[in-house]
This record gives sequence, C-alpha cells and structure tokens, in this order.
Amino acid sequence: MEQDRLDGGVCVVRCIGGIARVGQRFRLEDDWRTGRPSSVLVLARIERYGRSVDFLDPAHSALIHLSGGPLTRLWWGSVLVSYAEGPGTA
Repeated sequence: MEQDRLDGGVCVVRCIGGIARVGQRFRLEDDWRTGRPSSVLVLARIERYGRSVDFLDPAHSALIHLSGGPLTRLWWGSVLVSYAEGPGTA
C-alpha cells in the first residue's frame, strides 16, 4: 500500500488474469468467496511508467488509484476480483 485514505488509496498491483480497466469495480477475493460484506472499490486511474493508461493486462504491474472506501483490508498478496452489480445487488 502506497497511500491509504478514507475514500480509497494508491497501491502497486500485478494483473494475473483478464484485463482491468479504468472505471471497473472490484472486491476482495476472500470477501467474494465467503459472502462477507466489503467495500466495492472502483479503479479510478492506472499509471504505468509514469503515464496514465486505460487498461492493465496480465503479467504487467502498475500503480493504481482505487476509490470507494478505505483500503485497510488490502495487504501484500491480496487478490481483487471484478465485481459487476446485477439484479439483487446494492
């Protein structure tokens, strides 16, 4: 974790599957699997080599800006999974 604020934060990540895009929503994998409530985090910005980009694909790392809630539950090795709101979700 590089920076942590009440409304989000900045951290270094590695994309291990799929393509992460600016505006996409995420939850912690452990919360998703166990059904525990967690903040929905929105990928607000991706920076690679000091430049802003629109997406991040597998095997690449980047500095990302997340918004939507505190990142206090993120730690080394945390996995974020894409979260799509649908019928029956808030």
